[in-house]
Amino acid sequence: MKLTLPIAHRSLLAAALLALPASHVQADELFKLEDVRGDDVGNGELIYPNRPDLQRGDLDIVSVSAEQREDGVWFVVEFSKPVRSPEGQVTELGQTPLEKLARHGFFTFNVDIYVDTDRIAGAGLVETVPGRGVVVDRGYAWEKAIVLTPRPDIARTMLQMHFDDEFEAEVRAKKGRVSKDELEQLEGRSEKRVDDLYFFPTRVRVNGRHVEFQVPEEFLGGVPKESWAYTVLVTGANIQQAGSPINTSSNRTPMMTMGVARGITTYDWGIRGDVDAGVPPVIDILAPDPDTQPTVLDDYDTVAARLASVPGIAPDGNVAVSPSGQPLTMEQAARLDTTTGAAADGEAAPASAEKRAVPARLRTLNQLLEDGLITQSEYDDLRRKILAEL
Repeated sequence: MKLTLPIAHRSLLAAALLALPASHVQADELFKLEDVRGDDVGNGELIYPNRPDLQRGDLDIVSVSAEQREDGVWFVVEFSKPVRSPEGQVTELGQTPLEKLARHGFFTFNVDIYVDTDRIAGAGLVETVPGRGVVVDRGYAWEKAIVLTPRPDIARTMLQMHFDDEFEAEVRAKKGRVSKDELEQLEGRSEKRVDDLYFFPTRVRVNGRHVEFQVPEEFLGGVPKESWAYTVLVTGANIQQAGSPINTSSNRTPMMTMGVARGITTYDWGIRGDVDAGVPPVIDILAPDPDTQPTVLDDYDTVAARLASVPGIAPDGNVAVSPSGQPLTMEQAARLDTTTGAAADGEAAPASAEKRAVPARLRTLNQLLEDGLITQSEYDDLRRKILAEL
């Protein structure tokens, strides 16, 4: 006998099937990297803000993985506590429902994943998106960046505007002025840079402690491999920072990133009065060794314009190689690290500090060229950028 369900029951069944957790989706795990639990304190000094919707443990990542599914590649980030939903929340000003701004089921964090696909030390980029206050260790220089953020369209536009300003400054430094035609060309150059290097996921699912998001293989250049390396940063999201990309506030960290302030505030990470104010606003990084995170995030020098340098992890455990194909020695790795002394995330350092750092950076650059760790083209480009800071 054929059993026919009433229409209402069929609708309920269909809804229930759609609501099945992602674990029921057939998938092949490509890699899984685990983090130390309970280390969502940045360099050890950051204090959660005084607000009920953001509590200790909320931004503590447990693992990062990737899966090959029928509909493509999905990355999965697991937190130690359930991801907070924007539903039922309202903005500070205007009392706008928060889910109208954060439309992807989360609102308290940004997760950056910088992917090193070639595993050649120094071959790639080390700059993170503006506001993170750190760089990627040159041993894990990246080719592709995935930026998971509550407002991807706004963040993408902000990043493109950042490059507009950067490219315009370069032309102005050379020519003394920028024409209308050149401005249009620079905008096209910025858009292409963002398209080529950065991906802001919009296919996002939140399920308890997990947030998963699709990343096109075309963007990555293939299916994620265990031989690739992944540098992962977690920052607090300040999604009310900008009602529009143009309305950026000078007293807020860019790219909707929570900043750092003395005492305990509502919308920034707090620090005690005896803690250096230059501490990066990164609350957690992916690192299986409990000593790595506090060590690297505390290793910065604002006078020398040197940012904290965050390493990545390769699932296969292999180290990066030099351009010659040989494993990178500790001495070579140390030399690579010293080239990240500039304010690489776009935040200007004091001019006097930059001038003092230039001779040392040029000497390091010369040594890198002699060691074969960078090409002549890379050398010329980096030397030009360093000299432009004078």
